[in-house]
Amino acid sequence: MKRRTYVDEEGNTINQSYENKKPLLRFFFVFGTVLPIIIIILIIIAVIQNNKCLNIYNTLKSASLKYAQDQGNLPTIEGENTSVRLDDLYNDQYLSSANTDNTLCSGTVKITKYKEDYVYTIDTRNCGQCSVNRKYNDWSSEQSSYPSGKAIVDVIPYYNYYERETNTTSWTDYFDDSELSDETSEYGIRLPLNEEDLPEIPTEGKIVNIENDTTYYYRYRNRSWKWYDIEGDYSEFSSEQPEGYANKDESSEIYTEWTEYSLDYPEEKDYRDIENTTGYKFYYLNDEGKKIYYNSGQYSAREDVNTDKYDKTDEDKTTLYRYRDKQWRWYNGTKRKYSSYSSTAPTGRPYKDTETETLGNATNWEEVLSEQTDNADYRIVERKLMTRFRIEYDISSLKVLDEPLNRSDFETKVKTSIPEFYSNPNYKLEVSYKFRYRKS
Repeated sequence: MKRRTYVDEEGNTINQSYENKKPLLRFFFVFGTVLPIIIIILIIIAVIQNNKCLNIYNTLKSASLKYAQDQGNLPTIEGENTSVRLDDLYNDQYLSSANTDNTLCSGTVKITKYKEDYVYTIDTRNCGQCSVNRKYNDWSSEQSSYPSGKAIVDVIPYYNYYERETNTTSWTDYFDDSELSDETSEYGIRLPLNEEDLPEIPTEGKIVNIENDTTYYYRYRNRSWKWYDIEGDYSEFSSEQPEGYANKDESSEIYTEWTEYSLDYPEEKDYRDIENTTGYKFYYLNDEGKKIYYNSGQYSAREDVNTDKYDKTDEDKTTLYRYRDKQWRWYNGTKRKYSSYSSTAPTGRPYKDTETETLGNATNWEEVLSEQTDNADYRIVERKLMTRFRIEYDISSLKVLDEPLNRSDFETKVKTSIPEFYSNPNYKLEVSYKFRYRKS
């Protein structure tokens, strides 16, 4: 059979098969090009709307937290909650309509204490497209982990408990301030550098708190001087003979203070005492394992360093030097008669040579001084703050309930409310959580 041929008005042959497929091709064009564009536009609109609602929800959370804080209604017990009415937020000027897309939303925000934080459950009305859909069974089923990425989450507490026995250790000995860490512990106090110095507790015990107690310890040192009988023509103290003075009074002999240790060897003199010692770079490790150096990492003599704190040294070391000089008063004419060192004037020696002052050895540190300290002219009293510690700890039984219970069932079981049970020192409440979220 001969195939029929179609031509257009100008005599060109028409492909009839192509013409028949035009409607189908138009469909695929729309389906493959226009429809995806429409879908993308709808997704963008949905994302914009979702972000707008998330911003509104975050605003409601912040305002509700501030309102509950100001009202003193924030829950302090895990699992407890309080509800804030959105009407109150607007009425008390914690919110304005400008904060919620020019709409006065109504409803509530439930604030639940969750561990060290809070979970905010939003229930909004008259809030446009950000109103909560209250369809029947609009919540998801409960789950054990927090549903990340969900705008509205509810937390449901479950309760179990332990029988508890609370004990307190004896106090430790007192610690000097230099024996304590520079950093504050989780218990809000500075603990000993060596925490093994704290009291031991039973292996089954759990630390509740570490307490400290402070007091002052005291010690004193007496000053003393050389005393003499006459004024006379005497010079200032000097190691070398000053001009205009003929004689050295050796009974007036004193020493200068030791210089600080130095890397440089000092010039030798016949009246100079020179000492040397080994110098190290002392440090300790902080909680992050970082080296904290004494004196910015300069070489130091062991006697100048609190080695209870700076208990480590670098491997490299060096020799350090220090010196002190003898000095005398020089005189013309009659020589004085000097006494030995004394805190008070000896008989026949009324004049105190103030520049001969020396400081006696310190007494032992005591909570109460064993002698009166009213001798202010020659006695120097020192005090330092001392700290002791004790540990409060719990010993708990196994969990009493086979399975944790929701609030209603738990309060029925223990025949008291959660706050009352929580405050009972004979029990320790354990709170676990499940979560659900709004599906739409």
